[in-house]
Amino acid sequence: MPTGIVSARKPGRPRIACAAVVLRRISPAVLKRALAGVNRGWRLHCVQALSRRATALQIRTATGAEQELILLTHGERDLARNPHSARDEYRLLRALHGEGLPVAMPLHLDTAHAPPFFITARLPGAVKTTAPIEPLAEALQTIHAVDWRRLELGFLPRARTLLNHDLETRGQSNRRIQGALHAALPKLRENPTVLLHGDFWLGNLLWEARALRGIIDWEDAMLGDPLADLGKCRLELLWAQGKRAMTAFTTAWLAQNPALDACNLPFWDLWGALRLAHFADFAQESQSVSLMQAQYEGFVDAALAQLTS
Repeated sequence: MPTGIVSARKPGRPRIACAAVVLRRISPAVLKRALAGVNRGWRLHCVQALSRRATALQIRTATGAEQELILLTHGERDLARNPHSARDEYRLLRALHGEGLPVAMPLHLDTAHAPPFFITARLPGAVKTTAPIEPLAEALQTIHAVDWRRLELGFLPRARTLLNHDLETRGQSNRRIQGALHAALPKLRENPTVLLHGDFWLGNLLWEARALRGIIDWEDAMLGDPLADLGKCRLELLWAQGKRAMTAFTTAWLAQNPALDACNLPFWDLWGALRLAHFADFAQESQSVSLMQAQYEGFVDAALAQLTS
């Protein structure tokens, strides 16, 4: 989470205490060369870990001014799925930044290093544990409105391919969801393909007051039905702000898409739930686990009932 403020799901992801988690395989010499590739006058001052894949680089310019950059790597799971994850995310950010979306400016890519990494500017703003509904819906709509064909983003994975993979690999504990998705898949009618963020939740949004200043963590970006983003975000918002906020967000987003066929939203709700079935990993206390469990089960039950009605 390249923000400097590690926010919470409900209740939250753990903070990483040491930058060595990210930088243990990236030597000072490699970092020095990378920074020189951006600006020969920049010198690394210190580092601060922000997440398992993101590290803040405090640099000093030739004039002595301080500036902060973000270094991003990818984990073994991402690299196993796509060995070119760093290149593809960097390429996506370049395209989106050129279109004026609130994403970090990409500065340097190193695909020769193992693991591959890239460096971006740091965005302003901070993560919030709650967010205004209308700007949240507008932000998701802005992503889906990107002309991915004109920007030549066809290298991104297809949601349907990732869905099929999840149906085969998510484990025995999710058989109820997997069975329902398998049964519904042959008759699924999809909306026109759009760019999907893939992990649109409050922890990946940066705000200043009510103004959205940044959308981060694009490693899960894909192409597919916009309802796939909506379904996963609905569950995230249920955990973060409750059912009323989830319903209001859904209504606001659908109002911006009157031509969309939303009848299959329960299907995409279930895929979102399947992808987030490890929710207990985010919790830090048993009471939070219990609440998230109850919300999760209610969300899944509602989607199953609507899907089979």
